[in-house]
Amino acid sequence: MKKMRGRDSLFIAGVVVVVGVLALGAGRGKGKNVPADDRHKSAYDSLKNHRNRADIELLCSTCHGKSAIPLPKDHPPKEQCLICHLPVQA
Repeated sequence: MKKMRGRDSLFIAGVVVVVGVLALGAGRGKGKNVPADDRHKSAYDSLKNHRNRADIELLCSTCHGKSAIPLPKDHPPKEQCLICHLPVQA
């Protein structure tokens, strides 16, 4: 078995650092799941009927926005709700 040289151990350390950074960031940026309650029933019905994701997200904006249930101050300004907020699996 060959002895490891300095650059070999440096390469291995670099790979470990990259994998560690990717592992730490894997779970971030995900929002809460869409609750399976009466308030969100129309969104779940639309999903069952295979409606377009953009149409379903329009339903989200009727309640979540600047009116009834405002989004948190640091919420991204996207209208792509179902990317981060996944429906609860039945």
